[in-house]
Amino acid sequence: MQRITISSAQRVDNTNIFQLTDEQIHYLQRVLRLKSGDLFIAQDGEGQQWQSQLTDISGEAQILSTLVTATRPATLELAAALPKSGFDDVVRQATELGVTDIQPLLSDRTLLNPSPKKLVRWQRIAQEASEQCERGYVPRLEPPIKFAEWIKAGPVSVGNYFCAARVNAPGLLPCVRTLLTDSPQQSIRVVVGPEGGWTSEEIAVAIAHGYQEVSLGSGILRATTASLTALAIISSVREQLI
Repeated sequence: MQRITISSAQRVDNTNIFQLTDEQIHYLQRVLRLKSGDLFIAQDGEGQQWQSQLTDISGEAQILSTLVTATRPATLELAAALPKSGFDDVVRQATELGVTDIQPLLSDRTLLNPSPKKLVRWQRIAQEASEQCERGYVPRLEPPIKFAEWIKAGPVSVGNYFCAARVNAPGLLPCVRTLLTDSPQQSIRVVVGPEGGWTSEEIAVAIAHGYQEVSLGSGILRATTASLTALAIISSVREQLI
């Protein structure tokens, strides 16, 4: 069943009625061709889902019943240096793979300097991808930040992996399998570099701040491919163990 994400501000005076945005009206009525009385699922992006129905009043819908709350996924954070292009696809496909947090990074070799409008666009893409793949949760997308500033906060969990190319480092797959064997719900943060890779100084700083350097294989991957490869490895291992 089709899904849309609503905010608490769309609820009318704490009733079961909520106002649809112009984009949601267009999507439900023009794209999906739904009409008054037709059903769809509304979600809040935090696991709560409701069976809902379009009403006779234009721009309004009604919650009919509460559905089973989606299980909160284990934390899987992607911190990725922004590529010159293709980050829209990274956000979309990372959401499909179960990422919970996305942190765009500005590394020494990052060429893109995104405007605030880009963040709004990425947030919308993540929301739409969550609806389409029925994840129930919309990933949290943080504003881009310089790698040198972000890394100072240090790792936030046991599983902190720093992906680098052309290095003599263990593979991400065996590292993740070892980490998750006894604790499949362990939080993981994976950091992926830009076109041209990380500088030696950035790698040294990451290791000094507690990150484990890992490899995604002997081949050289595009920055966008590397992010999705890392997430696919982690998600696959976790699903096999849960």
